[in-house]
Amino acid sequence: MLTVFIEYKTDESKRVRCLELLAAMAGRMEAMGARQYRFWEGLDQPGLIVEAFDVETVEQYVRIKQWRRADQAFCECVAGGAAKLNIWAFRPIDLADKRSKQEYNGR
Repeated sequence: MLTVFIEYKTDESKRVRCLELLAAMAGRMEAMGARQYRFWEGLDQPGLIVEAFDVETVEQYVRIKQWRRADQAFCECVAGGAAKLNIWAFRPIDLADKRSKQEYNGR
């Protein structure tokens, strides 16, 4: 299981359009294998949006990442466009697993 975060700043002049697109995003993401899709706006930084969801495989993550960066209608709402759509995946660390501890310690 991977947890994916997408972070970006909305173009203030396109905020309404961005929110319209976000309203339909959950269904589109779930159709691509995302689970527990949710999003937030920064309290201290209005317009800073973070989305989060889970996927089962790296392949799902890569497919969604490519699709989101190619979604021209959505990227037009992001200040700086697709290049400023930050997408990261994280995997759990099992600290009981010796290999995970070595990776964590940079070995």
